[in-house]
Amino acid sequence: MKIYSSFIVISSLLLTACAIPRYTERLQQPLPLPEGEWTVTQSHPKEMENVTEMRWQAVDSDNYVQSFVFEQQPNSDLMKTKAIDDQQGQRNCDELFDSQILSKEPVNGYPALVWVSECKSKSGAYSKILHKSIAGKQSLYVFNKVWRSLPLQTEWDLWLAYTHKIQVCDSDSKTQPCK
Repeated sequence: MKIYSSFIVISSLLLTACAIPRYTERLQQPLPLPEGEWTVTQSHPKEMENVTEMRWQAVDSDNYVQSFVFEQQPNSDLMKTKAIDDQQGQRNCDELFDSQILSKEPVNGYPALVWVSECKSKSGAYSKILHKSIAGKQSLYVFNKVWRSLPLQTEWDLWLAYTHKIQVCDSDSKTQPCK
């Protein structure tokens, strides 16, 4: 009986290990971030399962950067992702809301979408957000750079160039390798 129960325990552990998804895909985001000092936190938002958020907060301002990995959301519709974000922006921005696509160019063979949104509320709150979403074969990857005031052109250009360096790769792929 002891051998049988040991067999069941070992078999259960092996089946559990096989059920855990093996992710070979990953977001490649250059570090350190441009422009000064940042504090970083990693979280798993309680209301969203299979989501990891990295947030960098600027030490000297309210500006921040976010990267999200939405696991088990393969081949996501990036225009739908943008539309959901735009709907939220339109609800929250009662003075001004604008959203414009900057690029639909694939990155390392993965579909990608880069856009900018701008928001102003009647209370005077303002934000400008540079977005990049990449539809992976295993997950959805989202990057946001958020300004709480209108950025200078040099800041904008720096972050736009930075955003273009963000990509997804797959350690098991010869066509989409990790560098």
